[in-house]
Amino acid sequence: MAISDKPSNRSTASANHSDIGELFARRFSAVSIYAVVLLLIAGAIVWSGVQTAKGVQQYHQDYKTLQDMKKQERKLQIEHQRLLIEQQTFSATPQIASRAVSELGMYSPTLKDKLIIQPGAATPVAAVEAMTANTASKMAEAGNE
Repeated sequence: MAISDKPSNRSTASANHSDIGELFARRFSAVSIYAVVLLLIAGAIVWSGVQTAKGVQQYHQDYKTLQDMKKQERKLQIEHQRLLIEQQTFSATPQIASRAVSELGMYSPTLKDKLIIQPGAATPVAAVEAMTANTASKMAEAGNE
C-alpha cells in the first residue's frame, strides 16, 4: 500500500483543472477582447459627438461675435465719415482766407481802412483816432455829393 492511486489522481485532477482554466481563459479572453473593442468604439463615438457639439457651439459664438463686430464697424465708418465732414468744415475757413489773400490779392483792413457808419448821421464817423483832418474833409465832401 505504499503506492496508492491518490497521488496519480491528484496529478490528473490538477491537470484537469489547468485544462479547464485554460479553456475558461481562452473562451473569455476572446469575449473580453471583443467587449474592449466595442467599449473603445462606443467611447470614440461619444467623444466625437461631444467634440462636434463643442465645435458647433464655438461656431455659433464666433458667428455672433462676428456679427457684433460688423455692426461696430458700420457704426465706426459712419462716425469716421461724420468726422471727415466736420474736419472739412473747420478747415474751409482758413482755406478761403488764404486763397483770398494769395489769388485775389485781398487783405484784412487796417485801422485806417475801417469806417463806422451810423444811421441818422450826416457824415460817417471814423472808428480810428489816427485819421488826419485832410482825410476827414475828403470824406465829408464825398458824403455831401
